[in-house]
Amino acid sequence: MAKEEDASVSNLFKEIDDELRQDKATQLWQKYGNLLIGAIIAVILGVAAFEGWKSYDLSQRSELGEQYAAAMDLAREDNFAEAQNAFQTLADQTGTGYSVLARMQAAALMAEQGKAKEAADAYFLIAQNGEIDPVFRDMALIMGALNGLEVMDANDIINRLQPLVGGANPWRHAASELTAYAHAKAGNMEEAHKIMSSMIDDASVPPGMRQRANEFAQAYNG
Repeated sequence: MAKEEDASVSNLFKEIDDELRQDKATQLWQKYGNLLIGAIIAVILGVAAFEGWKSYDLSQRSELGEQYAAAMDLAREDNFAEAQNAFQTLADQTGTGYSVLARMQAAALMAEQGKAKEAADAYFLIAQNGEIDPVFRDMALIMGALNGLEVMDANDIINRLQPLVGGANPWRHAASELTAYAHAKAGNMEEAHKIMSSMIDDASVPPGMRQRANEFAQAYNG
């Protein structure tokens, strides 16, 4: 009887310890989540805008740029429906860099309105388009995972990110970080800790990301 009580007490303390670790990880995500999203979006917009700019002659760039700027103005004014329509008009102009950028922005508008699942689906749809340059597909995959992290099955996120993890893909570090978050969401703290620890020891990981990895590794450490 005493052994059973000891086991029950041990299990209780383990459950409390797991909950405390999860709470700490949640607090860290609340601290860094928006920062991570902002950093990724900034890179995406910079790269996508440059690709759109360099792909076409001056007159076409000017016209498309004006349309894109007008759509952005609508978004800044929170005219989401009109902005969505404007971005869709640009997105329908297949074969243009602004078309891809408009699709990205349309998905971002969904996220801004709190439609995380719809935004994730829109980004994943971009990522699956074989006619789009790989740089855009990979960026869309990262953004899809980022928006889907809290609203989709964790294993689905992990599987989608797998092609970007490792190797020389420029998004490998972001993919690894998001994969660790997904493992933690699924309750696999050991794997989440392992991934974050490997990022700490990787000199190619940006300093800010290594700092986050260090804090999350401590939170996930059992």
